[in-house]
Amino acid sequence: MGEILVCDWGTSSFRLMRVSASGEILAQVATDQGVKQLNPEDMEAYLKAQMATLGSVNDLVILCGMVGSGIGWYEVPYVNCPASMYLLSEALVQIPNTELRAWCVPGVKLETPDGRADVMRGEETQVIGWLSEATQGDRAKSVLCLPGTHSKWVQIECGEICDFSTAFTGELYALLNEYSVLVQGEQTVSDVAFTAGLAVSEKTSGLIHQLFNARSRSVLGMQSPMDSASFLSGMLIGSEVGAMAASLDRDTKVHLICGDYLAEPYGMALKYFDVPYIHYSGNTYSALGLKALADASSEI
Repeated sequence: MGEILVCDWGTSSFRLMRVSASGEILAQVATDQGVKQLNPEDMEAYLKAQMATLGSVNDLVILCGMVGSGIGWYEVPYVNCPASMYLLSEALVQIPNTELRAWCVPGVKLETPDGRADVMRGEETQVIGWLSEATQGDRAKSVLCLPGTHSKWVQIECGEICDFSTAFTGELYALLNEYSVLVQGEQTVSDVAFTAGLAVSEKTSGLIHQLFNARSRSVLGMQSPMDSASFLSGMLIGSEVGAMAASLDRDTKVHLICGDYLAEPYGMALKYFDVPYIHYSGNTYSALGLKALADASSEI
C-alpha cells in the first residue's frame, strides 16, 4: 500500500498525518479538537476539512482513538485481549453512511473471571507501532508503559498484547490539582518536592491515607505551598510506578513510550524504584501502527 492518511483522534486532541509506504510522516496537522470538544454529528465535516489541508478528501484514512468510542463519530466494538496485529487488522471497521474512505481501529478489552475489567482505545495502535520496530527478543516478552491521562501498562508476549492495566494517575492529578484543597495558589516545578512525594508513596498506609500530606506539609512549614503540586505528582506517579515495580521480575526493563514532558517524571520514578527503562518518543508510533494495520488488513 502506498501513501495514506492516518488519524489519532483522542478525547482532547486531533492529529492527522500523511504517511509514506514505509510509514514515514510526510505532513501532518495537529489541533486541540478532540472528540470531547466536538459534537458527533460535526466530526465528519471537521475531518474532511483537515483532510483537504493535507491533500484530498478522496484519500484512504485510517483512524484510532476515542473517535471510535460511544462519544465519538462511530462506535467500533472492542476486540478481546490477547490482541495481535492480525486480530486488530481484521477487526477494522469501515465508517458507514459517509462518502469518505474511512476505517477505524477497534479498542481492546480485558475481562477476567476474578472481576478485572479494562479497556483501551488508541494505545493499542501505539503498541502495534512499537512492535513494528521492536527486536525479536522484545517482541517475545516485554513490559510497556504509556503514560497519559489514563496510563497504560501493557504486557507483551509473542508479539501480542496479552495483558494490560490502566492507572487513573493523570486525570486524578488534574482533578485534585484544580478542585481540591491539596494545591493552593501559584505553583512551581520542584524535583525535591516530587522526590519527597515518591518517598511518601512507598508507605504501606496506601494512597488514600497519603494524599492529605500535600496539604499538611505546607500548613506545617515542611515545604513551600508552591511545591504542593510537585509533591502531589510525586505521590501519584510513585503510587502507580511503585505498585507495578513490585509486580515485575527483577531486572525487567520497562519500555516507556511518551513525549519528553512525561518521560522526565516517569523516568525519575522508575529510577527511584530501581526499575531499568528505555524511553521512546511516542509521536511516531500511532502513525506506524495505523500504517501497519492498514497494510495487514485483508479488507482495505
